[in-house]
Amino acid sequence: MLTDWVLIGRLGRELDERLRGGRVETAGKLADGRLAVAFRRRRARVLFAVDLFASPPLVTAETDDLAIASEGGFVGLLSRSLTGMQLTSVSARRNDRLLRLTFTTRSRFGVGDQFELYLELVPRFGNVVLVKGDRVIGAYKEFAPADNARRAVQAGAPYLLPPLPPHPRSLAPVTTGEECETPAPLHAYRRNGELLQAYVVPLQGFEDALHTLEPSLLELFGELRGQRAAQTGAQERDRRRRAILKRLDDRERRLRAELDALTEKQRRADARQSLRAQGQAIFAALHEIDERERDAVKEHAAKLFDEYKRLGKSLPHVLTRQRATTSALEAVETLRWEAERAAAEDLDEVEAAVGALARRPNTAAPRAVSPKRKRPLLELRTPHGSRIVVGRSPLENAELTFRVARPNDLWFHAQGIPGAHVILAREDRTPAPSDDLQIAASLAAFYSRAKSATSVPVDYTLRKHVRKQRAGPPGLVWYTHAKTIIATPKEAPI
Repeated sequence: MLTDWVLIGRLGRELDERLRGGRVETAGKLADGRLAVAFRRRRARVLFAVDLFASPPLVTAETDDLAIASEGGFVGLLSRSLTGMQLTSVSARRNDRLLRLTFTTRSRFGVGDQFELYLELVPRFGNVVLVKGDRVIGAYKEFAPADNARRAVQAGAPYLLPPLPPHPRSLAPVTTGEECETPAPLHAYRRNGELLQAYVVPLQGFEDALHTLEPSLLELFGELRGQRAAQTGAQERDRRRRAILKRLDDRERRLRAELDALTEKQRRADARQSLRAQGQAIFAALHEIDERERDAVKEHAAKLFDEYKRLGKSLPHVLTRQRATTSALEAVETLRWEAERAAAEDLDEVEAAVGALARRPNTAAPRAVSPKRKRPLLELRTPHGSRIVVGRSPLENAELTFRVARPNDLWFHAQGIPGAHVILAREDRTPAPSDDLQIAASLAAFYSRAKSATSVPVDYTLRKHVRKQRAGPPGLVWYTHAKTIIATPKEAPI
């Protein structure tokens, strides 16, 4: 019902009241792909945006100061043509999903100019066409007669309204608030806070939905737009999260295969004494062997001694690689937890950390880029005056531990499992009260993989006893001199 022609007529009226008299500052595309025209009206900026390919197509008038990107093609033509012009009217075609926006300007010599922007709000076949006089200047989607025998839309060709038999092909002027009564409120239906439908009369089939009366279709379109954007953002966030987890799963499989191979090498190296014993036994019994076979037997014994020496020399490298591989597996587990808990704004950091984990130890890391977003730290003050801060992403953990914390501040982390870094600081540098230690430990337990447990062992130590893992991604550390508190997970009060 949200695309019904009755509502499109009402939408035209609301747009006329909201935008008429506004002067175009610029036109272009928003970051989400919508076509947009920015108006300056009564010293306020209003952003008129069209999402042609939504279902239904959405038209909104927003006050958000969103950035508009300049482009070439039709979008660039629209900006060059309309910038500086004034919107003088909005019209809605009777019995159709068509809006016409009329823009005019007058030079200092009294010479006027006029453009018309047609919005064809048809699901899946929407279009935006810029017309001067009766000629098409440009269109978002152009098609020749060979593409559509019934109707062509091409620059330089006459603009024909979309076929609408048997209804008349005329535009009904939009009446203003002074010329008619305020229209009846719209019947809106929501379920679980989500807008489902809206229409000029009550609808059947929504008995279990929340029914409200709303005065503005534009406001409902804005609500639906925000709802769709949130759904799209959640889908994209889930897609990226799944991609990160798949990379980590693939990395884990390779590391475990490598660890299995190293374990087998260690087993053979540990069993190398049998090779030496075999060689020694051969030489001890050499006098009993026929002289014609001694050379071959001696050669076999030499090979046993060579294999014994080779395995002995390889053992330190095998043990080193085992430690590195085990550490990498721990990093994979930590990053898997980071990916599972990451908010949308933290996924870039997790992706970068996963990339760092996959690099070879001797490969130089790419230059770190400072995040564009700088959110406030998650911190609280205790009644005893302690400051407690919690890390919420890999880079935030690293920054909190190695840039924010002082050497003698206390550092907390859930024992043996992935978790956030938590810092407890005292401005007067006095020992922290036991109550504050418990609060910090409870936060470290909550912001860890064991947040659902009833009790969690949490290690804490001075920050100066925490050091970065040399080849690990951001936030992975080693620590010493730790004490342990058993804590009940508790979320930070917001």
